[in-house]
Amino acid sequence: MNELLFLFIAGSITGACLAGAFALSKVRRLKQAAAELENQLRSHSFELQITLDELAEKNHLLQQQTQTDTLSGIYNRAYFDRRMRSELKRSRREQRSLALVLLDIDHFKRINDNLGHLAGDHAIKFVANVIQQQLKRPADKLCRYGGEEFALILPNTTLQGARQLAEQIRHSLENAEQKTEPAFHLTLSAGCYAAVPGVQSDNDEYIRFADSALYRAKAAGRNQVHSYPAAAAFSATSGEVNEH
Repeated sequence: MNELLFLFIAGSITGACLAGAFALSKVRRLKQAAAELENQLRSHSFELQITLDELAEKNHLLQQQTQTDTLSGIYNRAYFDRRMRSELKRSRREQRSLALVLLDIDHFKRINDNLGHLAGDHAIKFVANVIQQQLKRPADKLCRYGGEEFALILPNTTLQGARQLAEQIRHSLENAEQKTEPAFHLTLSAGCYAAVPGVQSDNDEYIRFADSALYRAKAAGRNQVHSYPAAAAFSATSGEVNEH
């Protein structure tokens, strides 16, 4: 009887040990499988992140290409239209003045006709660079509006501030030195408009008023700054200019 009991106990212990060993082996295999799966997930996540980074970079480059003028390197007309709509909404919401300045290279056709289109291309790039150098705020955006014409979007800027900046740009270009052969003199005319946008205000309204001022600047002899309305006075030393 004792022998049977001993054999039963011994068998039970052996069975328990074998079951424990089997369970431990299974746990180890599960841990190993889990570790391998985790490594695979990490590898896939890393590869996915690389793919996402590459895609983001390509999207960024594509966005730059679609909103940048290839000749001058500044923003293009499509960007201008989008940015103006956005700034109109924000200025209307915040009840702050938004200014638009249109600038046109004087006698540009003569440059193309007399010196060739390469000289005309140089003039556009040179003027764009001079204008860009006068901008101090990241919110101020310079765009090539079309041909030899440029547009400045100036958030939180009064008409007086816009005129002062436009006059500063005009003076800088008039006195800028070009390192080209043959050398030719460049000037520009500018038209300014600024207001707190109303409910019905849109891009066309600002363009129409700034263009009216630009037309008067050119009709008056070019190389000067005008504003809309025509009676708006300008003094570089008086009053507020809203950071310009």
